[in-house]
Amino acid sequence: VVTLGLYSAWAKVRKRRYFYGHTLVDGVPFDYLADPWAIFRGWCLGAAAFIVYTIGSQVSFILGAVFGLALFLAIPWIIVRARMFAARNSTYRNIRFTFQPDYRQAYLVYAGLPLLLPFTLGLIFPYLVYRQKKFVVENSGFGKTPLRFSASAGDFYRFFLKVSLGLLLLIVLFGVAAAFISPAVGPLSDNPALLFSFLPLLVVGALLLYFFMAIYVQTGLTNLTWNATRLGEAQLVSTLRTRNMAWLYLTSAVGIVGSFGLLIPWAAVRLTRYRCQTLSVVMTGELRTLAAAQPEVGAAGEEFGDLFGVEIGLG
Repeated sequence: VVTLGLYSAWAKVRKRRYFYGHTLVDGVPFDYLADPWAIFRGWCLGAAAFIVYTIGSQVSFILGAVFGLALFLAIPWIIVRARMFAARNSTYRNIRFTFQPDYRQAYLVYAGLPLLLPFTLGLIFPYLVYRQKKFVVENSGFGKTPLRFSASAGDFYRFFLKVSLGLLLLIVLFGVAAAFISPAVGPLSDNPALLFSFLPLLVVGALLLYFFMAIYVQTGLTNLTWNATRLGEAQLVSTLRTRNMAWLYLTSAVGIVGSFGLLIPWAAVRLTRYRCQTLSVVMTGELRTLAAAQPEVGAAGEEFGDLFGVEIGLG
């Protein structure tokens, strides 16, 4: 706040080093090696692009559309560069993680396939999510060992079909409940006081429904992605539960609001702790391999992604 955001690069490095240093596999912590100055240079480039985009959008609709199109076309590059930078600066037992820059596939799964959504009435969405998860996993590696992804498009279609059926069932239950309540209380339009008393309940109910469905989708996709990820002979196992995640989010939100933001670190730690405690590595041997030499990667992609809200994570 005091530096108007200029210190964000150093804050990001300190935060990641803290969380990496307290995340252990087989008793050994991870490490984050990024140079804050590299992130700061990327932040400056991202901030300049964001300012140009904002001013252009205010000055002219055409300019805003051009800048918006340019941002859309830049998203695959942003994702690849951000993953390369994050992997290059993440280590375990002094072995660096890697990410292969396959730009052709990046443009296919992050720019090409999304264009088909309106033409397929959204039916391609599970396949789109599958290809994006597969792209991130299979281009990642630990030292010289690449990650493998064993899930299929059918797994993602079955997951989203289950989500759709669950949402449809909840809507039907709401409808049945309303049908039983309506004759008992009479038409709401004839009773304004009753109408205004029911409206908050409907709004809260709808928000809670959206909240739990969002948590269910997030948790399910995270488990599906991690459980299908292999590193050599090692298998990742994720056992996140929707009710636990929902409880963490709700109680954290109450704590943050009640403390005027002072409990944000507490909320971040307890959420990260739960995620780590439910993610394990099942190994038949040891994760020991020689790290391949990797070129230095600029931080522009990562900072562009942060400034423009590009989501890159696995789950």
